[in-house]
Amino acid sequence: MEAIYAHPRDYDLEHEGDDEEVNFYVGLLQRWRPQRIMELASGSGRIAIPLAESAAAGTRIVGLERPGPMLDDARRKHQDLSSTTRERLVLSEGDMRDWRTETPFDLVLAPCSSLSHLQELDEQLAAWQCAYDNLRPGGRFVADLAMPNLPLYADSLQTPPRAVVEIDIDARDPETGTRLLRYKTTRYLPHTQQAAVRFLYDRFPEGQQVDRYVSDFDCHVYYPREVELLFRTAGFLIECWFGDYSARPFRATSRQMIAVGRRPESIRNVE
Repeated sequence: MEAIYAHPRDYDLEHEGDDEEVNFYVGLLQRWRPQRIMELASGSGRIAIPLAESAAAGTRIVGLERPGPMLDDARRKHQDLSSTTRERLVLSEGDMRDWRTETPFDLVLAPCSSLSHLQELDEQLAAWQCAYDNLRPGGRFVADLAMPNLPLYADSLQTPPRAVVEIDIDARDPETGTRLLRYKTTRYLPHTQQAAVRFLYDRFPEGQQVDRYVSDFDCHVYYPREVELLFRTAGFLIECWFGDYSARPFRATSRQMIAVGRRPESIRNVE
């Protein structure tokens, strides 16, 4: 487990103000009107809770997360929700590679590049197939992934390799005043399509000593054609692509590639 997942409050703080992403998923619910929704790797509830707060009556949202501090934090937040929102949202322990349900879902979401944690091809195939198997005919699977940062990867392939240090987050906790700085370095391994990302966190609590820790994130780098092949292999039809959490079609310059696969309404007989 990456170190950041042992610090749920820091995780929420580094995503403070990510309204564009949350609004995108709320918009999908308003557009498609699914009744049963599964969010894979729902973490601290950063997306699942706003979905439950905005969902129509009768909607059921399930957040799937592995046991640990993130799920514990989501359950704590769940207790503070209104009774109506609590009824819409269920938090469940599980793994995106092997979860099962007796009642199929209308929509399965994998936000925030959570599928990048799957390093091996067998894991990726299992996750896509699992989503397919637990969707009703006509149901949708949304895979949200970061586009490869090719200029950054090129730097790490130099001889000797260079890892550029970025300060990519400077946020302040509105409740405690704690300031959070996140530094980031990336090394790219082309033979495995792996990005070795190192996050260095500096927390500056008011009147206290600086707290520093490192979170290592070895993530799989997906390319668009590869994502389409994973959908097709599992049996999905690609319905559409979005870029950068907007209604705009996905483009090569997009930061995010969001692919929507749809399970066919029926199986066609091939003679």
